[in-house]
Amino acid sequence: MQTAALNRTAKPAHLSTVDDLDAAMRARGNARRAQEAADAAKRLETKRAAKAAHTSHLLSVPRMAGLMKAGVLLGSAAALAEAMNIEPRSLRAKTGAERGISCDDLLAAADALDARAALIIEHAAKLRAEANA
Repeated sequence: MQTAALNRTAKPAHLSTVDDLDAAMRARGNARRAQEAADAAKRLETKRAAKAAHTSHLLSVPRMAGLMKAGVLLGSAAALAEAMNIEPRSLRAKTGAERGISCDDLLAAADALDARAALIIEHAAKLRAEANA
């Protein structure tokens, strides 16, 4: 009698039989497993998208060599990384063929070289003016 009272109070009032309780628990379990599978798929897709963002551009030796040469011309790889608004570690990954180099990366490097070239030309003009004075 005491076990029957415990069984009655342990199950929710809206479920009249053990079969209803079993069906409700199975439905909850299936819903939870479906949600976990959807969450796992979403995490995997996000991870793939993040990786694709790093390697979406072809790994090209001329692009890597061009970035390395731009770093030399700017004075350091740190200066190039700063011009590209990335960390030096990310620049090493790009020049080491771990990540792709986008057109935006190349344009940022070219803009930094243009700015450096303008400073050099301006200074050369000052030196010429001083020599002719």
